[in-house]
Amino acid sequence: MFSMLAESIENLWLEVERLSRPVASLRVPGVGAEQVENAFGAPIPSDVVEWFGWCNGVSYRPGQVQDDAALIPGYEPLSVRDAAGVKASYGDGDPVLGDRWIPLLGTGGGDFYAAVYEPSSPSSRVASVMIGGESRMAYESVEQMVNAFRNFFRTGVFFIADDGTLDADDDLWISSETGSGPEIA
Repeated sequence: MFSMLAESIENLWLEVERLSRPVASLRVPGVGAEQVENAFGAPIPSDVVEWFGWCNGVSYRPGQVQDDAALIPGYEPLSVRDAAGVKASYGDGDPVLGDRWIPLLGTGGGDFYAAVYEPSSPSSRVASVMIGGESRMAYESVEQMVNAFRNFFRTGVFFIADDGTLDADDDLWISSETGSGPEIA
């Protein structure tokens, strides 16, 4: 039986399949809790384990462009290995992230969404980190993030541009995440 989060993740991937996005065929099958714990130390919140249990990044093929790997505009799902690399290169000291965080989605330019958690909590909040900008909490849970992204596809916040790439109405996307605009999620 699927959990609510697993069902939400599956539905997000169905959106990219419906749009015939290349990332749908590039998804690398997920990994178990042990691999996530080996990379980041235990305990790992169950929602983070479930995220990486569904997808461990994307595969790369000759001639592939960055947009092919995008699950949401500009961001690809990270493998456990890539997430550990993002965490190591970003370093410590971000007050929004604190000490316990794991990147989930990342861009080629270094921006990422990360699960932020306490060791005693079974779930995480999600922060948005923009290199050169202020980090901020974007979602109260991984499930809320996944459902928001799915709804962004359904409401046109995320869309296929005339050139065939995945694009977004950035103003609506950011205003929805910051609470300064209409509730789309």
